[in-house]
Amino acid sequence: MILAAIFLLLTTLGIYGVYRFLNPFGKLINEEKSDSYFYTRGGDEIIYSPMGNWFSLGKHEMDVDFTTFQVLGRDYAKDKEYAYFKSKIIDFGVDVPSFDVKAGYVPIDKNHVYVLVDNYYHISDTGDGFKILEDADPETYEQLNYDFAKDKNFIFRNNEKMQGVDYESFGVVNSQFCKDKNGVYYYWYQQPLYRTEVNVSQVVDLAYFCIRDDEYVYIHTDNIDLDVKDRIVRIPFKNADQIQFYNDNSIVKIDDNIYYKGKILEKANASTLEEIGYGYVKDDSLVFFHGQIVDGADAKTFRYNDKNYTFSDKNHVYESGEILKKSKSW
Repeated sequence: MILAAIFLLLTTLGIYGVYRFLNPFGKLINEEKSDSYFYTRGGDEIIYSPMGNWFSLGKHEMDVDFTTFQVLGRDYAKDKEYAYFKSKIIDFGVDVPSFDVKAGYVPIDKNHVYVLVDNYYHISDTGDGFKILEDADPETYEQLNYDFAKDKNFIFRNNEKMQGVDYESFGVVNSQFCKDKNGVYYYWYQQPLYRTEVNVSQVVDLAYFCIRDDEYVYIHTDNIDLDVKDRIVRIPFKNADQIQFYNDNSIVKIDDNIYYKGKILEKANASTLEEIGYGYVKDDSLVFFHGQIVDGADAKTFRYNDKNYTFSDKNHVYESGEILKKSKSW
């Protein structure tokens, strides 16, 4: 056993040593903006490698003007002559002196805001890779989150001008809800906005999938039951300070009740509930897995065993909420 451990250690060190010996990189050029642009080990050339994972994702030596080269975003850079996407020159007629990147991934220059349409443009010999975002004003363009942006004239959603929302009052609540003076909306990629019943004057962000107003908590859930795939659940509350989330975002405590994906766990004791992990929670008498009671589980002794990565109590080992075998750990 000891010899096997020593052999494994030496093998690991050997592989790491070979990796270090073959590693072509020096320091990152701008660690704050990108994890993919590197100096060579000699410090006199530039290499692009996605996340530095040259062993799996490859590397590309770049022919650039070294003294004027600057990193603009994770996959964008420029020198005095050219702008670059990853390792390739952007041959789309961009204005290089004013070329910049907003929010780390939105290319602009003094004339236009650009949209990336081909993420593999850097290794392709055909295709432009980019298009102009029509009617966007680069001077005032602001990315609100991944889905929404605005300039002095328009709201944009996924690189398209939005219709049917109020420009002046529009705002993003979180990654699933937005609002204007007329209401609060649930949004999902490439799906129409869904207007909710939320009191827009009282809307408060609670989590990326959850908001509240002065009377209700609104939770976006999916797959609660086989016949309900996607919906907004509205739950009344009395005390906003009694709304509590767990590491498993499917579970929320509202006042004295526990909910799993918006569905109340009627037998759960909110005052003693604790999270075990990987879908398991327990209170003083019951164990739950993904909102379902684990039959036969002993709540007092139920635990996660980090040595063998199993869940067990004094009687059994459990897998996916089911008894797997008798427990040998007690």
